[in-house]
Amino acid sequence: MTIFKDIVDLLHNNDCVILPGFGAFVLKKKSATVVGNEFIPPSKNVSFNSMLKENDGLLVKQISRTRKISYDNAFSLVEEEVKSFRNKLSKDLLVEVKSLGIFELKDENNISFNPDFSINFDSSSFGLQSFSKEPLLKTVKRESKKDLQFVSSSILKNAAIFICLVGLSYVGYFNYTNYVDNEKLNNIALAQEEILKNVQAATFDLGELPLINLTVSAPVVDQNSTYFSVISGSFRSKENAQKQLNSLINLGYKASYTSINPKGLFRVAYARLKTRNEAASLISKIKGNGQDAWLLIEN
Repeated sequence: MTIFKDIVDLLHNNDCVILPGFGAFVLKKKSATVVGNEFIPPSKNVSFNSMLKENDGLLVKQISRTRKISYDNAFSLVEEEVKSFRNKLSKDLLVEVKSLGIFELKDENNISFNPDFSINFDSSSFGLQSFSKEPLLKTVKRESKKDLQFVSSSILKNAAIFICLVGLSYVGYFNYTNYVDNEKLNNIALAQEEILKNVQAATFDLGELPLINLTVSAPVVDQNSTYFSVISGSFRSKENAQKQLNSLINLGYKASYTSINPKGLFRVAYARLKTRNEAASLISKIKGNGQDAWLLIEN
């Protein structure tokens, strides 16, 4: 996939590079920021837009110039590279492109792109790295021993006066709060006595009621987990979804339902796995048996 190296080279001087027949790599500018004590310089990170596929000539001209071939041959080379990359993505589901990011095939027409944020395409910030600023230490003026003794004596006198005032205030406040608490207790006792009379007057004899035994169980679900579900199919009818679920279980799969499709469809999974590698391995095995499957990431 040599064309991606040409795309990276072009992004250092262009904000948008279109790969004909596949999509466009667009730079997003981010201003300098300060997070806590860390200073982060301005940057440009790459994003992907699958809607921009028309050839604008930039990439093809670059390949034609660097490889010293005709424009038509360069365009044919780009078409072959795109076809090869799509085949690899369809087979492996995840493909990492150096200095750009990771492409993920979620279903037949849905490609997700996770950019490599460690690459800064902003030439004006070349060589700048994030750094932390240490707080400045304030200098403290040293007082003479005599001044310190005078200040300490004054503080002790003021503290003694303050403690006396607090003590007198506390005694008065304590007596007042005791009176208020006693009145509250008397009022509560009267209210409880009145409530008890009303409850006794409203009591009904319902006779002996039959015992009911209930067994309740609830699955423990980790709300913070991410599942990599290998999807068998989506069904509008829950009855059909249940038939597919039973069929997969009979075949030995740890089948289950996933989250309901935004369109209201019931999705049935061969399995819900904890890692992406497990999901990719299972999809490869299923497709090797002539069956269809695709990956769903549940957050």
